[in-house]
Amino acid sequence: MRVLTIGLVLAGITLFSCGESTQPESQVVDDSSMYQIDSETVSLKWVAYKTTEKVGVGGEFGKINIKEYQLAESKEGALDGVSFSVPVSSLFTGNKDRDWKLINLFFGVMDNTEFIKGTFHQGENGEGKLELEMNGTSSELPYNYSLKNDSIFITATMDVLNWNGQEAMDSLNVACYDLHKGKDGVSKTWSEVDINASVALQRK
Repeated sequence: MRVLTIGLVLAGITLFSCGESTQPESQVVDDSSMYQIDSETVSLKWVAYKTTEKVGVGGEFGKINIKEYQLAESKEGALDGVSFSVPVSSLFTGNKDRDWKLINLFFGVMDNTEFIKGTFHQGENGEGKLELEMNGTSSELPYNYSLKNDSIFITATMDVLNWNGQEAMDSLNVACYDLHKGKDGVSKTWSEVDINASVALQRK
């Protein structure tokens, strides 16, 4: 009887010890990360169009001043509420004569457009709205966005006429009349401009 009792005690100790050793170590998951844009990585490129064949002419703005941004719980949310101003003098197309015409004979004709200003209102499902100020006019510009790694990519098509830009369009078309002629001999400057922007995100 004593042998049996000792055996049961030893078996209990063995089971108890094994039970302790097989318990997994608890892992703490850090879900407190926040995101914000890296204001030094903003890229803003555009493509405007000329001739009836709609030939693209590309350019970019070399300087974008980020005025407001904040921490967000998601990557998508990091763009929401971001405000910026873009000096039109930073426009660059790789052609000095074209740059001068765009800065002076297009933007220069507009009202109070030393800077183009805007604020992002991030939506869901890859869509949002940009409150854009240009030519003394504020209007909404719908945009699409996508995430790749730790960057947000934005695409939009703006119609300059939605910012009362007809006078500026006419001024540019006169200055570039022959250059904007296609094979049909018609000079045309399109009011639509495609925009592509991107910004990297920082984890905080």
